[in-house]
Amino acid sequence: MMFLPILLIGIIIFLISYVIYHRYSYFFRRSIPSPAITSIIFGHLSELWSVQSYSEQLRQWTLQYGSIYGTFEGTRPLYVVSDMKFIEEVYVKQFARFYARRTAFSSRILGNTRSNVFTANLPQLWKRQRMILNPTFSGAKMRRLLPTVDICINTFLERLSMITDGTIINIYEIYKRLTMDVICQCAFSIDTKVQNDMNNNNIYMKKIEELFAKDFERTNLGKIHRIISNTRLARICSLLYQLKQFFHCQTSSLPANFWLIENMQKFIQQRVIELDHKKRVDDFIQLMIDAVHSEKGQLSSSELFSNAFVLLIAGFETTSTALGYCTYRLAIHQDIQAKLYEEILEHWSSETNSYDVIMTKLTYLDYFVKEVLRMYPIAIQAINRQCMEDTDVVGYQIEKGSLIQVDVFSVHFNQELWGPEAVEEFHPERHSQKRNPLAFLTFGAGPRTCLGMRFALMEIKLCLVRLINEYQLLPASDEKYKMNIREHIVIQPEKVFVRLEKRST
Repeated sequence: MMFLPILLIGIIIFLISYVIYHRYSYFFRRSIPSPAITSIIFGHLSELWSVQSYSEQLRQWTLQYGSIYGTFEGTRPLYVVSDMKFIEEVYVKQFARFYARRTAFSSRILGNTRSNVFTANLPQLWKRQRMILNPTFSGAKMRRLLPTVDICINTFLERLSMITDGTIINIYEIYKRLTMDVICQCAFSIDTKVQNDMNNNNIYMKKIEELFAKDFERTNLGKIHRIISNTRLARICSLLYQLKQFFHCQTSSLPANFWLIENMQKFIQQRVIELDHKKRVDDFIQLMIDAVHSEKGQLSSSELFSNAFVLLIAGFETTSTALGYCTYRLAIHQDIQAKLYEEILEHWSSETNSYDVIMTKLTYLDYFVKEVLRMYPIAIQAINRQCMEDTDVVGYQIEKGSLIQVDVFSVHFNQELWGPEAVEEFHPERHSQKRNPLAFLTFGAGPRTCLGMRFALMEIKLCLVRLINEYQLLPASDEKYKMNIREHIVIQPEKVFVRLEKRST
């Protein structure tokens, strides 16, 4: 009598083992190298979550397994690639099959009705939103916004003028307040006074710092969602989160991302109410409000709120981080700083402070910023794509649902792409040569490249011009003042210490 139950249990164990083995032999059957799996539940994610840098671990595996290798998110195959032909196929030539990104847990909770230009995975959604937002970041729009950015930089320089020459400062904290001020003024036309709030009392500043300090995707529910995000079970994680919030609404606060969306919604609703009573303000939000209220109904109210949230977080963290890296390099490369100062003296003055001068005349500054962003790409984990239909990519059969993650570090430090100078050396002049356009991936690639790239570069360059024109940046020589780079949502330094010396007029 006992034989039949034991046989059934044995068959079940065998079938489960076979399914797991068959799935995890996915890359082996295709003759694609893959690191050893450390967890049958999370696949390679358990190891990637345990290391200090997700992106650096991908780079180390690339050195070991080559420019195309496989990993697993749960049982979902993910191709890690730094092969240029493969990248070109996915991001450009076969974009119609790879238009979607991995669905994040927060995006699942918000749903398609509150998608934004970054998270939308349905082609009709992201194309429509991109079309609406594109004019917001045109060259003409940037020219009109430059004076507003310049006013914010005036406040930034006033803050620096209060610091005694030669004092070691963490300029990264000051940059964060500058970029917060810029995005609030340019996107929402509100003066938060955040640059004068060095005691961190501003609630929006607190919430944004909280957002980037803890990765919502690495909460327990977020991790479970990550391994089942391409299955029908993924919706369960969203429902569990909503139940958790319902039962704990009195004792726990909203995660920072949802708090920001909720409060920005209130602000935008107030802007809509005041449309008929106040002078029209031509900012980023106004363009989206117009799209909501147009006869074509191009943008829903919920999409407006979600895109406003993306504008805020993208305009804040990535730009301040880029400025931090730029300042660090200026301080340790005095010869490069001297060249930049000479170029600024030749082409720029407060009377000729125009968009065209900042973006086209200062060639060496352009090389410098690009070299910083080559060596310090900020949002590597966002450079991913999801395969939406079975296809062949340079001889590899990619199944629908598979993920593609670009190993940006390996591309940016590829000697063949970026030589002849050693790729580990900081050398702005390397950007004077024509390169493969896909070798520089800081802002992504293809039709879904970063929408705010032009605005970010304008803000970074204008800030650096004004800063270098007034100050000589010097390194904080002590060992304890080195940058400690960490990776959560983005790759950022903990602090950036420098000394400032006022230039003689």
